[in-house]
Amino acid sequence: MVGLVPILDPSTGSRTPRSTHNRGVLFIGVYRQLTALVSGVHQVIASVETRAAVAEVELRINRSRAHLDTLQTMIGVGPTGPFNNLARHLHWLLHYYREDKPDGYKPDIQDLQNNDLPGVIHAVEQWAEQVFDAGLVTAVAASWEAQHYDSAVRDAFIYLEDVLRHAADVDPSRGLSGERLVTEVLGPNGAFRAALASNGFMGDLTDGEVTGAYHFVRGAFLLFRNATAHRRIPYTLAQAEEVMHLVNLCVRVLIPTRASARMESSPRTASS
Repeated sequence: MVGLVPILDPSTGSRTPRSTHNRGVLFIGVYRQLTALVSGVHQVIASVETRAAVAEVELRINRSRAHLDTLQTMIGVGPTGPFNNLARHLHWLLHYYREDKPDGYKPDIQDLQNNDLPGVIHAVEQWAEQVFDAGLVTAVAASWEAQHYDSAVRDAFIYLEDVLRHAADVDPSRGLSGERLVTEVLGPNGAFRAALASNGFMGDLTDGEVTGAYHFVRGAFLLFRNATAHRRIPYTLAQAEEVMHLVNLCVRVLIPTRASARMESSPRTASS
């Protein structure tokens, strides 16, 4: 799912490697910050190539560095690797631009386009892959890349159903799905209710919290799974991302580490 292809930037007319994973599921705030950074760096380069005033270039570089700092904070990385390289090349670009030495800053522009931006994008992708359940990403990959977002939502809930069956050892031949499956696994007499109370990322849950988890998952199925299963819903990218985060959170809340490991070893790839 990850690769780099040259994308034409309208502000510069040049082509900069950009990830084909730009339709991958990211936290919306991170995606916006990454987009602002990429756009800002392109604007810096465009300003330099059109010989803008030093004050304008300096302003654009400061904005880009602010976006870079915020992005690092959001994904919890320090000023290392491509993040450090991007900041360093912006610094020297401004240094040589102030001295009117194009030969000095030309290599910095090349590094920004060919190495730094692709490196930052790749780092964000790697972070996103750790946030999302691996099986969920696999299950929705085909529909997501095809931008069939309603199919991706259906595939996500099919995967979540499989997670629930694995967790409580529910035989698929019983034909349980949707709300009936959730109630069988997590309801007041659910087979997985006791296991849900411990070993999750929230630690040990109280009886009330276990009941809350049941209603949380049940509500997700009643609203998003049922609606999308019964009719076509024209989800936008942002709306589909929000549903993916909801399903991913259901997996994280419901499935202890041992169950998640089992699912990752044998994920189901849902058909679009």
